[in-house]
Amino acid sequence: MNRLRVGAQSLLWLLPSSKVKNWLLRRVGHRIHPTAIARSCLVINVNMFSMGPGSRIGGWNAIKNLHEVSLGTDATIGRFNTITANQVFARLYQGGARLTLGAHSYVTSRHRLDCSGSVHVGEYASVAGHSTTILTHSIDLRRDAQAAYPVTIGERSFLGTSCILLGGAEMPADSVLGAGSVLTRSREVRAPGLWAGVPATHRGPTEGSWFTRSVTGTRRVYIPATGETVEDAF
Repeated sequence: MNRLRVGAQSLLWLLPSSKVKNWLLRRVGHRIHPTAIARSCLVINVNMFSMGPGSRIGGWNAIKNLHEVSLGTDATIGRFNTITANQVFARLYQGGARLTLGAHSYVTSRHRLDCSGSVHVGEYASVAGHSTTILTHSIDLRRDAQAAYPVTIGERSFLGTSCILLGGAEMPADSVLGAGSVLTRSREVRAPGLWAGVPATHRGPTEGSWFTRSVTGTRRVYIPATGETVEDAF
């Protein structure tokens, strides 16, 4: 990528969110919808940044060395996330170094995403809580070589806090990965449901209105002491 363009993009990303910022980012090659909210972030060497209608990215994320970051309609990235790819994989892997968020999907705050092999978050899925690590590349001991594999999080799935997902991991649609679990690569097709443990195994089915919602996130709060659910609490 042209160094002048890289520098211009990085400087523009440091600006506060505004319609003018969105327009300027489009002028330097990104695809930013006029209704998207793009707060101040450290963005270095990202070839293409796409933000659909109503999508949001919070402040002070560090995003580096990706071919593409794509947020679908109403998709959200929170704050203080580290989203990177190794430059070697970005150069050698045609489909690598990409982060794709489907419509209404959500990555909350303070997560670490290595997108060397690419990461896809399906529609209405959530990387929730804090401190989840997605690591798509590692050493192939048999070949004595570095290798990267994509990580896929199925639509309407929910990842609890402090999970680890390794290269090649696939989270089924309509599923939950319990807090602190480790999801590894599998040659078998995983069944939907609750997955938990180290490594994560299938623990049972999942159900609830969260899996059929039609909005990006919930604004309701349940109060166990009273059994009351407060609408639009946030």
